[in-house]
Amino acid sequence: MTYIAAIDAGASEVKACLFDTDGNEITTASRACPSDSPAAGWAQCSAEVLTQWPLEILKEAIDSSGVAVGEVKAIAVTGSRATVVPFGADGQAVGPVIFWYDRRATDAAEQIKEEIGQDDFFNLTGVALDPTPSITKIMWWRDNHPDIFAAASVYALPQTALAHALTGEGWYCDDSNGSYLGFMGLHSRSWEEALLKVAGVTADKLPRLVPPGTVAGPLSAAAATFTGLAADTPVVMSGSDNACFKLGAGVEGRGVVCIYIGTAAAVGVISEKPIVDRRLNCCPAALPDLWDVDALLLTAGAAYRWLRDLLNGAGQGEELSFKTMDEMAARIPPGSEGVVVVPHFAGAGSPLWDPDACGQIIGLRLSHGAAHLARAALEGVVFAQRHALDALIEHVPDINRLQLTGGGASDLWSQILADATGLPVSIPRSQQSTCLGAALMAGVAAGIYSDHADAISSTTMTERHIEPDTSKKAVYDAAYKLYLNTLEQDRG
Repeated sequence: MTYIAAIDAGASEVKACLFDTDGNEITTASRACPSDSPAAGWAQCSAEVLTQWPLEILKEAIDSSGVAVGEVKAIAVTGSRATVVPFGADGQAVGPVIFWYDRRATDAAEQIKEEIGQDDFFNLTGVALDPTPSITKIMWWRDNHPDIFAAASVYALPQTALAHALTGEGWYCDDSNGSYLGFMGLHSRSWEEALLKVAGVTADKLPRLVPPGTVAGPLSAAAATFTGLAADTPVVMSGSDNACFKLGAGVEGRGVVCIYIGTAAAVGVISEKPIVDRRLNCCPAALPDLWDVDALLLTAGAAYRWLRDLLNGAGQGEELSFKTMDEMAARIPPGSEGVVVVPHFAGAGSPLWDPDACGQIIGLRLSHGAAHLARAALEGVVFAQRHALDALIEHVPDINRLQLTGGGASDLWSQILADATGLPVSIPRSQQSTCLGAALMAGVAAGIYSDHADAISSTTMTERHIEPDTSKKAVYDAAYKLYLNTLEQDRG
């Protein structure tokens, strides 16, 4: 038998999965990422999450699988974009991991705006200028921790750190990750001198850019001994998490929007050409000669979790689970009887790109309770996705289906998404779509599949299909209009 391992270093957890060549999940091991917030808007953790954990979690997955180690033919690495950690010349981290959603670098974003220009930055990189791209975090170190800035030999993304931990050599970043470092030209696929200059960084402090699907090297002898895998197992730069999850969900062409709901959310398509629209982000796709056009929502599952924690903090009897909250929400009619939740609790991503935006709850009356808030939170995330989807549809008008994956693909949330958008929703068999997408990229690189189309068709399938309830569309249209009006009043 032949198997492929995949490691995904996200902002909420580090995960290792093992798949067979049909895309069946054999085993998964994961650990939740700690997040330290020394000041408002900060989010960081110890570098061991990206240096030690990947090997330990991979070993846990392999040990629990019962698979003969010689049957694992490739290891895929992926991870969140824009999260960054500095490493010294000795390969040891010299600072903490700063997560992509950290908001501390507003001054750096303002400096780039003044020296480069907000529109020029977007046109050059394909991504919006706010504190998200890694360049702003690197500039924050420069201005606030010159000791870290001076000691840094390379600034690594999660994928970069994973590959180095596995191979013991080289620092790589694939093109689909490069845009969110904030230094890569969307069209040139190289580090741009103007951006290096504004940050005070030389190109040798950044990873080497390679196409997605590049073999970074074989598993090192030390990593092979620790995990029990063969020392010649190729380690593949599979693409960013955002690029990989579309492939793992079975998306490979036009007409289908892939939606991911996790801590944050993404709404995106694979395009045959780059689409330049400041409301959206455009990055090279994992598939050759294609582009990912995406809307990024900063808080999705995080908003639902915030509400759960808030309600649990009230100390009202037994603590609520997400399943219980879904059951509560299902008892409330569409539109939440006038309650609207705007889920921008960490600022607004697409299509607004407003770091100062705040979460809002409006329409509350004495007749409303926790169940209304639960449903309104689910609907609020869907309305934020519909807001982003509206911008996508202007460029890709022939969208006919939504492919939903991630932890938010619950029965209720899926149905709300279908009803509120009027589009059918498909749920793929594997909810480990990011790891599966990374694995199929590694499978192509290792010669397990003949090409990407073969890999996608061999490993992905739809588990269930949800049709929209057209009788609810008018109610949701009215609620969505109220949502947009709330945004407009807040920004006015």
